[in-house]
Amino acid sequence: MFRGRFEHTIDLKGRLSIPSKFRETLSERYDSRLVLTAYDKCILAYPFAQWQALEEKVAGLPEFNKDARAFLRFFYSSATDCTIDKLGRILVPPTLRDYAKLEKDVMLIGALKHVEIWCKGLWEAEQALHPQDDITNTLARLGI
Repeated sequence: MFRGRFEHTIDLKGRLSIPSKFRETLSERYDSRLVLTAYDKCILAYPFAQWQALEEKVAGLPEFNKDARAFLRFFYSSATDCTIDKLGRILVPPTLRDYAKLEKDVMLIGALKHVEIWCKGLWEAEQALHPQDDITNTLARLGI
């Protein structure tokens, strides 16, 4: 599982180093293939096996449901396969960099089954919106 928060930089060509802790998880449980997609102000990076499991769930959505179609169009139209290179980097396509406003300072956030890639400024703003008391109350409502 992916845990932790790491600050990195993305270069002008869109190359981003994956933290060694995340690379270890990938090599132990998965392989070097990731699927990147846009969602909720950031980029989600799924190991290929986790992406396939998600696709199986999504395949069960009713194809004529308006909300399901909107989700599929947005989520899948931005999805792209990538591989971690020998230096531990991925190449983030320009469309995804633009969507998530990735320019230099980047946060990589472990989110159990996937990694979130955030613009550092957007990550900090998002964290300010959710004080710890709010998160604690949400967890209590979810039974955790």
